[in-house]
Amino acid sequence: MAIALSDILPNANTGLSQIGFFFGAGSSFTAGYPLTFQLTIDVLKRLSPDQVKLIEKILETESITLNITEGTPDIEFLSDKINKAKASGGYVGIDPLIESIRKHIVDVINEVKSPNLEYHVNFFKGLKKLMSHRNESVWIFTTNYDLVFELAASIAKIPIYNGFEGIAHRFFDIERIELTYGKINSNRRFEPFNEPCIKLVKLHGSTSWAKDEENIFESFSSENEVDKCMILPQRTKVTETLEPPYDKLFRYAASVIGRQCKFIVSCGYSYRDEHINDILFVPKLRSNSLRVFALSKDETPEIIKLKEFPCFHYLVSDKLHFNGKETIGSFEQWDFKKFVELFC
Repeated sequence: MAIALSDILPNANTGLSQIGFFFGAGSSFTAGYPLTFQLTIDVLKRLSPDQVKLIEKILETESITLNITEGTPDIEFLSDKINKAKASGGYVGIDPLIESIRKHIVDVINEVKSPNLEYHVNFFKGLKKLMSHRNESVWIFTTNYDLVFELAASIAKIPIYNGFEGIAHRFFDIERIELTYGKINSNRRFEPFNEPCIKLVKLHGSTSWAKDEENIFESFSSENEVDKCMILPQRTKVTETLEPPYDKLFRYAASVIGRQCKFIVSCGYSYRDEHINDILFVPKLRSNSLRVFALSKDETPEIIKLKEFPCFHYLVSDKLHFNGKETIGSFEQWDFKKFVELFC
């Protein structure tokens, strides 16, 4: 059963102002990056035997068994339990364990040396066509750490702003994401470039972000000695969102969503991150200031919970929930490849 772009984005024929996209791991899988279960397996296999035993000890308190071969429980669930154990105290070696997990996530992602950018490039080219060279902004929010959007945007020749400024060693200043670029015309007046742009908000950090004492910077160097600026994947509320740069990223996203950005389409995202739902989506859906159309392979409990809001629509592999009505069928647009076809 087919669904049209106009169903997902009602104003797509007149431009993409007030539009945002929210992408999860499913969108990066198309480029060759692992899904959550495979990332879990790859990270756990790199931990030392003592670190694995520590995880097993933490899980034993809730009668949960670790299965490295199957990647269960997954890395999001494990991160929740490990951070809960850290807060309770009494576990030796838990801080090095957390840092090891963070490092190995970066290693696994960086091992994808030649990601397949075809569909991400086509997505940006499709956006440019719909925006018809108008000076419009489109927001992309993502929990992914990889660099596929940054790389694909450069190939598609569409400007992308993420709150960093500089050349080889870029510093973080969230206000710069709202800068307007242009030139001084013959009348000595500022004239904005008449081109669309992407405002990229990476809510959980990135493999290219690092901390240097009090500073947050972005560098595409292969150096691994710096502390990567990334929140571990978790489902429940994370305290890191109260610390730089995540506090500013979440405040910016919360200020934009439901005001400047009134329509969001998500793809490859399961809505299992409670802190994101509580901060960014639920308040705006409750006030009817935001319309969301979710494209996900599975109908997760969190998606089912959100459908109580009239402005929340979703499509999964076997069901379409649209305008309060449900249609059973076979759908493919949850797949990022098929999603991109809507724009091309």
